Amino acid sequence: MLPEALPYHLKVRDFFRRQTSTWEFFAAARTREAQLIAFQTELLKNTYQFNRDNEPALFEKIDRVREQLELGTLPVMAYQAQYTHSGNELNASVIYLDQQAHLVFSGPILEKLNEEELLAVIAHELTHVRLYTVLNGDLEVADRIITSIANHRDGDMPRSAGKEYSGNMPPFPQSSYDWPSAGASMTPYVETARLFKLYTEIYCDRGAYAVLGDPVPVITMLLKLATGLTNVNAESYSQQAEAIFSAKPGTKSDTPTHPENFIRTRALRLWHEQREAATAAITRMIEGLPGLDQLDLFTRQQLSDLTREFLQEYLRPEWIRSTLVIALERQYFPDKAGSPGRESGTREPVQLQETIASLHPDIRTYFGYVLLDFALVDPSLEDMPAGRAFEFAGEMQLSDVYDTICKKELQLNDKKWLQHKQKVQKAYAELPKD
Repeated sequence: MLPEALPYHLKVRDFFRRQTSTWEFFAAARTREAQLIAFQTELLKNTYQFNRDNEPALFEKIDRVREQLELGTLPVMAYQAQYTHSGNELNASVIYLDQQAHLVFSGPILEKLNEEELLAVIAHELTHVRLYTVLNGDLEVADRIITSIANHRDGDMPRSAGKEYSGNMPPFPQSSYDWPSAGASMTPYVETARLFKLYTEIYCDRGAYAVLGDPVPVITMLLKLATGLTNVNAESYSQQAEAIFSAKPGTKSDTPTHPENFIRTRALRLWHEQREAATAAITRMIEGLPGLDQLDLFTRQQLSDLTREFLQEYLRPEWIRSTLVIALERQYFPDKAGSPGRESGTREPVQLQETIASLHPDIRTYFGYVLLDFALVDPSLEDMPAGRAFEFAGEMQLSDVYDTICKKELQLNDKKWLQHKQKVQKAYAELPKD
């Protein structure tokens, strides 16, 4: 049974539905008649259009797919793209405009694919249409929003939406230290758009599988389109894909629009064999363990929430909450600065440590710099915050990260570094505890 959408699609949709003016702007957008005519004319100029009388077998497959995907009476036109000077690579695409689907084949795809593989590629492409027509077309709107923002197409966005896009961004260290950059502020939107597209391809592969009931022709279709070979073996390639993950279990997709074929193959196999139990493994292949410059809108918000909890725990002693420290905290969290203690519902220290220990090395480094910011912000507190930072880094199992950062940024040799560490730890140890 093919679901209406994958969880990631729904998360993106729900996120932008809360951005009311942006959602209304894109939901109200309509293809102008002149644009539609220009598109159809350009398509006819550069393709050969199939018709039912001349290609009954092709349209029989299209009708079967349309019925199984519950697309109703959706008009589907089919075309063969002209050969180009850049090559005749095998490909297929679909354009959905004005409640019509235009299916375009490139290269000798009809000759290379057998009957089931051709059915699979048609099903894959028309599943794109299914995804964007269910749920009142919400996912098509969400896709246009995230793609427009990621591409910086300001002309496609309402002026009133600017403030909406700037929300939900976590803080980053305020110092001028040479720490790893998190990238531009638009990076989470670019990453969200990328993941949205990757999940769309996974979903459409699943749509092809739902039509055929067998992963093999879907896999061989993918391989033939990618390699141009006439004969390929799905089982052999599935073993090849598993070998990749056996050698490197943390492998994930690094491509911008389509997951690598070995990932798509393994995702299909997992879904075929395990169904919903395969979701976690497929998610790891698509999203993996994100680094600081690979955060999407949701993992970036999670980092913001985790940073808040991290600072609340570090700043728990009353003596450390000086005016300068609270001012720096306010730069991170304007609405929560100065609130002592742990908020209800947040992690206990052991849980916080376990969470931080599981993060990508880039993000553990980020937390090291956050800690250094607060350790040095108020000279009037002398050595106590630095001593507290060493202790807290140990509690969070960040000592290796924090020691490296601190030694580098303070520009101390081994001897002076050891002296500094002993000095501030002694000052903190002698501080009367609450």
